[in-house]
Amino acid sequence: MSNQPPQGPDYRYSGNQHNGAPWPGYQPPPTYGQGPAYGQPQSGQPPYNQAQYTYGQPQYTGQPSYYGGAVQPKNLSIASMVCGIASVIMGWLLLPQFAAIITGHMALRREPSGKGMSITGLVLGYLCLLGYGAIWLLFIVGVALAGSAGSNTGTF
Repeated sequence: MSNQPPQGPDYRYSGNQHNGAPWPGYQPPPTYGQGPAYGQPQSGQPPYNQAQYTYGQPQYTGQPSYYGGAVQPKNLSIASMVCGIASVIMGWLLLPQFAAIITGHMALRREPSGKGMSITGLVLGYLCLLGYGAIWLLFIVGVALAGSAGSNTGTF
């Protein structure tokens, strides 16, 4: 078994060791009881409570600050989007379309944080108003034509 070469790299016996270290610049940790005395600075570190930062580096003290502020209300934006979705389902009433369009325009002015939802409500409201409005227009024109054509009985 001793005649076989070692499997994989052997870091303990590499030829480029520097004073027994596995890589250049490596300093083994001090063993128990051999570290610096309590309250004494370790090598290369400034003592506690002394300036550790150079000019231009930020100094962090206290707890970290949280990004963003309070959550802004998005009630009108949500209402616009819900009315836009309802206008797809119940568009024959024509009421959800107008509600989606009105609340969507109000939300764009008052709630900049809910811009995506208000635009969604506006797009759905306008598209459904055009679609269902055209259906209502065709229905009314069809009823009017049917009414006028059916009244001619041919008698004088």
